[in-house]
Amino acid sequence: MLPLLALAFRPAAHAQLLTTLASANINYSSTTLLDQLADMPEFVVPLSSAAQPAVTEDEVADLEEGDDTEADIFISSAMANAPEPVNLGGNGSLTLTRQDTGEKITARYRGKDGSYDAGELKRIDHIMRCSLTGVEVPIAVKLVELLDAVEDKLGRRGLTLLSGYRTLKLNRRLPGAAEHSLHMMGWAADIKVPGYSSTKVKNLGRRLGAGGVGYYPNKGFTHLDVGKSRYWVVKRAPRRYRRPRRVKAPPARSAARKAEPKKTVRKKAAPPRTASKTSTKKKS
Repeated sequence: MLPLLALAFRPAAHAQLLTTLASANINYSSTTLLDQLADMPEFVVPLSSAAQPAVTEDEVADLEEGDDTEADIFISSAMANAPEPVNLGGNGSLTLTRQDTGEKITARYRGKDGSYDAGELKRIDHIMRCSLTGVEVPIAVKLVELLDAVEDKLGRRGLTLLSGYRTLKLNRRLPGAAEHSLHMMGWAADIKVPGYSSTKVKNLGRRLGAGGVGYYPNKGFTHLDVGKSRYWVVKRAPRRYRRPRRVKAPPARSAARKAEPKKTVRKKAAPPRTASKTSTKKKS
């Protein structure tokens, strides 16, 4: 079942749009859609009573260069359709661990007959919720299939989730985050694979060809999404570090000698000179 995004608009600001939506089918670019979603009120889902550690996503404040700002999203009866799910070679089971809370699940979301388990997909929606507000949305099943394929082809040790779904409120707080990030659609995830470098993860993501791949070698994570196929690299210039000059200490012996007071050496007085005997020759 495809995830649905309900659109809520202000009557005054969007009267024309609501009138247009009465027609059967409309095409909007994702830019237009997300601009309309910006006016939606923030609904905060209360978190569990258990204390949650402070959450920051500065590590994954990524620039989705070339993001899907012009990709067409088909809207029918005021609903947006996610990409069609595709089996990319995963075994139908996905293990995710949230980096911020340590939560871990193993969801067997697809049966042997190829059918999807709505309850297991709901567990994935929950663990990939917005870290700021706790809001959950249906994660694109194609993204779940992509993450499953990456996990299975890289050791089946599970994936570490740094960032999944983001509300507009969270996305605006992240410095450098793409204005129309696919994280806000539930179509993107930033991950790490234990035991594997981000280079291997991005190479696999590019081979699978299911969408966008963002490579962040300096941060050690990889962005994967199910938008249009594209690839980008974000590197930060290394900080220059100047080593303080070390003052060479004098050798230990010479320092000790300098520390000792100089001894005045008195020269011994020379012995008095005695008159030399001169031999006199007798005159013959």
